Amino acid sequence: MPISRIQLSEKFMIKVYVFHTGRVRVDQAIPFGDKNPLAVTGLFRGQDKKLRLPVSAYLIESPEGRILVDTGWDPESGKKRGRFLGIMKAISTPIAREDEGVDSKLAQLGLRPADIDEVFLSHLDLDHVDGIRLVRDAKRFRASAEEIKDAKENPFRYDKKEWSDVTIEPFEFQNTGIGPVGRSYDVFGNGSVVLVSTPGHSSGLFAVKITEGGKYVILAGDSVYARRSWEEGLLPGLMADREAAEKSLEWIRSCAQDPNCLGVFANHDPEIKEQVIEMGKNELSVEDRLA
Repeated sequence: MPISRIQLSEKFMIKVYVFHTGRVRVDQAIPFGDKNPLAVTGLFRGQDKKLRLPVSAYLIESPEGRILVDTGWDPESGKKRGRFLGIMKAISTPIAREDEGVDSKLAQLGLRPADIDEVFLSHLDLDHVDGIRLVRDAKRFRASAEEIKDAKENPFRYDKKEWSDVTIEPFEFQNTGIGPVGRSYDVFGNGSVVLVSTPGHSSGLFAVKITEGGKYVILAGDSVYARRSWEEGLLPGLMADREAAEKSLEWIRSCAQDPNCLGVFANHDPEIKEQVIEMGKNELSVEDRLA
């Protein structure tokens, strides 16, 4: 169901705000794989194998409405021991200052959570949903039906308590021929913001394709972790379906090589800075980095 139309200004281009909600410390095997299947746990691995990667969330403003993609870290998470006697926190360690929560990022723009029409969750891993309580006053929360189903069936990977403050409603991908498996969901019904099914890392994962004037950008989520993922053909260390992950990686690579693609933004890419992307011309316009 499309979001009801609101008028943000008389002359308005789509804007995409790239927020960093802190960082995550993980073994390098999580983003870039390893022959040792236990490497993703970080057990018996030295500090030289650890990476600190940004954890991004995205605000998309268009004439049709405001949507938030993912919620990143809750800064309070760093003070908690975490699940399974702290094992999960040791595998994926949150690092976030109090002013890095997504609510603080919105406040910098003069916005409140209640100003958000919908929060779409690319998937339900902790570093993408942990900040839900910070924006629980948003009008609506949604994730793909496949992701919600997996979250019910895999209590080790997913922690339902993370979204107990809200109701996450399912949306259904349609057979549109878009993306690596030909399935997508058109948020506004006009092709400007399309959630593209990119399974592999999880079953219900999506990337976001934002199009204006025939040009587009991709918010890749965890379909890839960084530019080097598609340049070097590196799959993530955690996968629900390897074959699907390979297809999604190849689709991201094809987008990156497409002259109409103005940029691919992976969620955990250390090369990506906080920024504002303005769509509406046949070029990518990036404003000054956010304070």
